[in-house]
Amino acid sequence: MWPFRRADPLAGTSQPLRNDPSVPLASIMIRSMDRKTLPRALLSAARQTWGNVEIVVVAACGRQHKPLPDNILGRPLRMVWPDADQRLTRPLSANAAVEAARGEWMGFLDDDDELLPEHLTTLLGAPRPGRERVIYASASARDKRGKAFTRVGMPGNHAQLYFHNRTLPCATVFHRSLIDEGLRFDADFPNSEDHDFQIACATRTAFLFVDAVVAIWNSELGTSGSGFGANEDRQMFNESVARIRRKWHAALERWLGKPDNLLEAGKFYLQGGDLGPALECLERALVLRPADGNALNLCGLANFHAGNIDRAEKLLTKAQKRLPKHNGIRENLAMVRAQRGASR
Repeated sequence: MWPFRRADPLAGTSQPLRNDPSVPLASIMIRSMDRKTLPRALLSAARQTWGNVEIVVVAACGRQHKPLPDNILGRPLRMVWPDADQRLTRPLSANAAVEAARGEWMGFLDDDDELLPEHLTTLLGAPRPGRERVIYASASARDKRGKAFTRVGMPGNHAQLYFHNRTLPCATVFHRSLIDEGLRFDADFPNSEDHDFQIACATRTAFLFVDAVVAIWNSELGTSGSGFGANEDRQMFNESVARIRRKWHAALERWLGKPDNLLEAGKFYLQGGDLGPALECLERALVLRPADGNALNLCGLANFHAGNIDRAEKLLTKAQKRLPKHNGIRENLAMVRAQRGASR
């Protein structure tokens, strides 16, 4: 029997849960390396307030994975074993999971992360005005000591996919119709496969953002290289993004060719202090709308924060001529000129 340790703070004495077939079935899929954090992840999946949940666990580490019970707290659990005694890559594990899952809605949970109890209820209970087939929210990023340090997952648009995935898998659900249409994870992306899959989804559907925190991302655990601390491999990430841009060039350029997308994304990055993407989005927007006062203002502000004082003053001067009564532009230009005077 696979043990739940009493010392696990999530183990508790919860009563078994019963699935309600009158609500859509949701599949929570775990690509498991049989880490010591797996019981915590499983319990967080089982404790969903959503009424109809199955848990699908892929033994990504191979046949040495410990067997699991056929239910956790009354939620049905099914294991998927590799055909041979070998490890599965992240994309192959993901494909095994989506092919085994039976839910109308599906979502991934890494075996070192956690779902909050309202995860599925928050996402699946949200109105979908555009019949969006990808629904996402935010995750609380925790460091190796378990301390929250940022929130990942914010509103935006598909232009952001040029830089990174729009949301974490643990804060996302997608409709099974995308899988029925043939979408799968690309085996040529052993890393950043989630980013690649999100772009594939984005070519077929809009995304719906729900303003809530629904998961805990233990960002310094794991070995994907796309987290923080010991789980950050910047070279690998940059190489993966470059390959993704080559593969999805046409779709990305289509999204980046919309000035409103660029301005929205650029403002988001600027507010978050991510100056590289902010500058790229806003400079691209200016090429498309060279006389847009809002674009001139935002791009000038981004250049100022990046230390490009001459460029910032030039753009903000143009912005003020376009929008002479705009107090914010006037204040930004004064700030740039004060900085120039202080540096002389």
